[in-house]
Amino acid sequence: MERRQSTSERGNGGTGERRPHVRTFAPSLVLVVALVALFALSLPASAQDTLSIERVVRGLSFKGNRAIDAEILRNSISTSRSSQWQWTALLRWTGFGQKRYFDETEFRRDVLRLTLLYRQSGFFETKIDTVVIRKRADVWIRVLIVEGEPVRIGSVTVEGVDGVQRPQDLRTDLPLVKGDPFSRFKFRATADTIRSRLQNRGYPYAEVYRNYDEVRGQRIASVRYSVVPGPRVKLGKIVVTGTELVSPGVVRRAAGLAPGDLYRRDVVARSQIDLYRADVFSHVGVDIDTVSRPGPADSTITVRIDVAEGKFYQARVGAGYGTLDCLRGLVGWSGRNIFGGGRTFDLTGRVSRIGTDGTCARQGDLDPERLKVNYNMTAVLRQPAVFGHRSSAALSVFAERRSELNVFIRTAQGGELSVSQQVAWQSNVTLSYGLSVGRTIADPAIFCSLQNLCRTEDTLFSLPRRVSTLGASFLWDGSNSPLDASRGAVLSMQGRFASPTIGSDSLSQFLKGIVDLSAYHRFGRTGVFAWRVRIGGIAPPELGFTARAAKFVPPDERLYAGGPNSVRGYGQNELGPLVRVMTLGRDSLGNVFRDSDKAKNPDFPARDSTMRAAPTGGTRMVVGSLEVRAALPILSGRLSGALFLDAGQVFDPDRAVAERRLRFTPGGGLRLRTPLGPMRLDVAYRPYEQTAGPLYESRDGQLLPLLAVYQPPPPGLDKPLRRFWSHVKLNFSVGQAF
Repeated sequence: MERRQSTSERGNGGTGERRPHVRTFAPSLVLVVALVALFALSLPASAQDTLSIERVVRGLSFKGNRAIDAEILRNSISTSRSSQWQWTALLRWTGFGQKRYFDETEFRRDVLRLTLLYRQSGFFETKIDTVVIRKRADVWIRVLIVEGEPVRIGSVTVEGVDGVQRPQDLRTDLPLVKGDPFSRFKFRATADTIRSRLQNRGYPYAEVYRNYDEVRGQRIASVRYSVVPGPRVKLGKIVVTGTELVSPGVVRRAAGLAPGDLYRRDVVARSQIDLYRADVFSHVGVDIDTVSRPGPADSTITVRIDVAEGKFYQARVGAGYGTLDCLRGLVGWSGRNIFGGGRTFDLTGRVSRIGTDGTCARQGDLDPERLKVNYNMTAVLRQPAVFGHRSSAALSVFAERRSELNVFIRTAQGGELSVSQQVAWQSNVTLSYGLSVGRTIADPAIFCSLQNLCRTEDTLFSLPRRVSTLGASFLWDGSNSPLDASRGAVLSMQGRFASPTIGSDSLSQFLKGIVDLSAYHRFGRTGVFAWRVRIGGIAPPELGFTARAAKFVPPDERLYAGGPNSVRGYGQNELGPLVRVMTLGRDSLGNVFRDSDKAKNPDFPARDSTMRAAPTGGTRMVVGSLEVRAALPILSGRLSGALFLDAGQVFDPDRAVAERRLRFTPGGGLRLRTPLGPMRLDVAYRPYEQTAGPLYESRDGQLLPLLAVYQPPPPGLDKPLRRFWSHVKLNFSVGQAF
């Protein structure tokens, strides 16, 4: 058996151009050289510059590669293709995009780099040739690869682990597998995997030695790993350094490391993340003390935690504009290590006002209340390490005035107590109890439609009431970014329960649950395929506040859909059931048009009549989205485009007419990457007419039913372009839709 044999291979590795046969006739050769030199000296300066001109790489492709992806090959060499704006002939004239130039010497080195990459991947017989098409200022490159047969793994042996707890776990699911090509990368990764598994079983000083025997003629390699576990130890002293105002005991509790625990490398590394999450330290280092390395007879090890305390007080201010919030502002103040113990105190104030069609000035056309400022003042005190280093508690109090477009306005004050526990990596469970007192003002047409209470002066639902809720939520965040994820998934589930048995008002009782799942998949260099499913439901009780029992859910707790973060082809809350209210206009004499006037006057309703729509929401909701995102060859990849398809529906199964068919709205948009997240502009198309619903007339303080189902006529029947634009919805916001 030959040990680590290698053979010398000779290949072209050049540009694919054949070299002419040179005859060794000295006088002729001297004459040719002299003539060439004389010709070169006679060339004008411009001609010499042309011979040395820099060429732009317009194309770079690979052919014949099966074992290694072309993207990996491109990233392994120095020569790279210019951006799409430069290598696409139809876009080159714009001048956008980055140009990358061709270096003859570096390209020859790239051929050697590719050959070495294949050898490191187990392909020792790979031959690489190139085809280079040169023009005056451009170059196109094609790399031709003949991979050949690789050296394959004949066996993988792990020695020296028989005395280790569960040695079979160290031998299974290794990167290097029998029958695979003998990749040097996986050869080293397997040793690192074995060492990491030993360190997570209490062997911090484990060593793994690797070796292999290769029979080049048979293309077989036998791999052997020799393991020296070293002593199995537990945690001894936990030494904390760098603290000034924070107690070392607080650091130990937040780290979750205790003397007597078995040493595990992953636990020690995770404790560093837990300390950062405490939001008190600007730097954290957690590692074993290398000075006090235990001897063969020692069973404990010292862990050193080095911290640097960050700023304990921080103020923040911000302002912005959004399609829904219009002008908005934020001020805040945070204090850390309040009263000691690593506690944090946060005070935040927000102001905004909801707009209609993106303009605050038009709010008053429908409801003067919309012109009032929305606000939220919240104070939160957080206590870390309540029931363990991965648990925390928070007590918050708030005062707010918030509104949902065309639905409700709620003013309330209250507080909430919550406890959170990290149950697994990237998974948290939160239990909460909230109590608030406030009043909700909604469009009277909503109550007229749902509860048949049609007197506009009826204050039954606008009186202050008490809301007491128990909440539970679960969040698993496996994505790679909270602002702009491109890989992973996020699952959230939340439920809320309100009932008089826990202190809630009789008109504020419900059981509500929402499940939201989003996933992200990479494709190509910059592409992302994202999808989302959101499902919600409410179980309302039957209340006897009218002559007949009726099911009632407060408007601020009902389910709504539509808007920039939902089904983007519909306006905010406009997907699902709604009602319309008409206030009749007057004729030239000041008389109000009545129902009987419709047959007499073809202009009914009068031109100065007004009509408003009020979404009623529902007790069932289904929303889904598919979206493809990819960077555009402009602004250095900071600008990306997206194509999406949203679908959803909101309905109430207890109503006589409940539309359950999904509504689909396609669209596209642009995203500009910023430090605060992507700025997003979406244009969606709604291929449906306006939603049909009951029509009421507002007359003398009452709402009188006109039509059980009213379908507004499409605008601009004689103007197709105007009708098309009435189906287009423009959304602008910060952050991805999901």
